[in-house]
Amino acid sequence: MLLILISTDLIFIALHTFYVYGMIDGNSYFSLEKDFGYSEIFQYLKEYWSFLLLFFVFVDKQKLTYLIWSAFFLYLLLDDSLSIHENVGEYLANYFNIQPRFNLRSVDFGEILVSFLVGFAFLILFLFTYIKGKIEEKIVIKNLAVLVFALAFFGVFIDVLHIALPFGENKLAVIEDGGEMIVLSILLWYIFNLKYELS
Repeated sequence: MLLILISTDLIFIALHTFYVYGMIDGNSYFSLEKDFGYSEIFQYLKEYWSFLLLFFVFVDKQKLTYLIWSAFFLYLLLDDSLSIHENVGEYLANYFNIQPRFNLRSVDFGEILVSFLVGFAFLILFLFTYIKGKIEEKIVIKNLAVLVFALAFFGVFIDVLHIALPFGENKLAVIEDGGEMIVLSILLWYIFNLKYELS
């Protein structure tokens, strides 16, 4: 399963590269950065499956840990498909009159603020369930947390560099979006195995 997921990711990364360098026609849906592009839809499916599988684990085990993780992936799905952090970030940037700095727009700072607040809220919930959880749950939380931090590295840190360093736009786009795709594939693979190990 992991091989199939990552192979598909690499195909999308290759198509993006061919599109950027004009090796295939001008269909922007081949771009990794295109909202509701081909690769984005694949990402939505991975987030949806992760949410659903973790919800099924919650139904089986009746453990709050799995419900919170399920809610986290549901948020990721809604955020990516509905541009929640972009829209709320723009509102906060205007409301607090955030000024652009370091080649970053005011809306970029607003988006970072939204990501930080949501991430912090989930972190508190994860820490609560970690403290209260049994050994099995603590192992799951640790493993998921490591992969989610890797996802955040590409989705937040590399995303900021992508904007702040325009001379590396195309290369950083591949690193950012490609990295997110591969990490999310590993997450889905881990969650899929977790579902059947705990069933």
